[in-house]
Amino acid sequence: MDFNLLKIFEKVAELGSLTKAAKALGHPKSKISRDLVKLESLIESNLLIRGPRGISLTQQGVHLLQSIRQPIEALENSVRELQTNNDEMKGAIKLTAPEDLSQEILMELINEFMGIYPSIRIQLYSTNDILDFKEHQLNLALRIGKLKDSNLIQKKVCDIEVALFASNQYLNTNERILKEDDLKHHSIGLLKDVYGTPLTKKKLNDLQSHFSTNSFPLLKQYVSNSQGIATLPTFYCKKEIATNIFTKVLPEFTYFKRSLFVLSPPSKHIPKHVKVFKDYIFEKLQIAILS
Repeated sequence: MDFNLLKIFEKVAELGSLTKAAKALGHPKSKISRDLVKLESLIESNLLIRGPRGISLTQQGVHLLQSIRQPIEALENSVRELQTNNDEMKGAIKLTAPEDLSQEILMELINEFMGIYPSIRIQLYSTNDILDFKEHQLNLALRIGKLKDSNLIQKKVCDIEVALFASNQYLNTNERILKEDDLKHHSIGLLKDVYGTPLTKKKLNDLQSHFSTNSFPLLKQYVSNSQGIATLPTFYCKKEIATNIFTKVLPEFTYFKRSLFVLSPPSKHIPKHVKVFKDYIFEKLQIAILS
């Protein structure tokens, strides 16, 4: 989800006028109007009622405004703090993150951060392997699932849902799926570790996978090629859903949920540039994944 769309919606809701919001944000009124239409299209809901006396919110608009106000305020405070301390922000940051998260969200956040702090150097290890902090001299790690018996500081970002997705092309040319048992008649792609073990044994145990891999990006390619249905993180498919390329199969079905954590060493003397980056991605990831 584009943060700027949410910011524009918040400003229009606050001022009750496209004209006033355009002036406050320094954008043409036509852009504000187009961005609002784009936001409503992305979330498939009407958010605003446009009347002769100005703009009012629908029930969905009120709900969205209440959901985004606090995260937006926290993010803006972080950005102001970043800009205020820009001269002091220098140094290198080493981190590791899963492949799907790195490709879909994290790289964009890193680019934004380095745009604010051109003197910051970032080294990202994009891998599903659990890397040792000392061996690789890591400052931070983003990992799915809480580590047991670890002395690392673990801060929960949010829960990540993994569900079933298929391309609309595949669904239009194959049998309808109305219940879980219907999946037996379809090609299924599952995430498994290098030993061939699925990440959960609580669901889809009776299904024989036609394709399995330890890589979500490869499973997404499997779906993009209209080869079948696969288990994918919901956040990883947002763009394809918004553009009507993918569909969530059995919308009420969740394969599993796992928590995303940001990890750091148990040091009392974390470099300032690392702490600021950690806070930045923590807040931005919540908005990107949950919105």
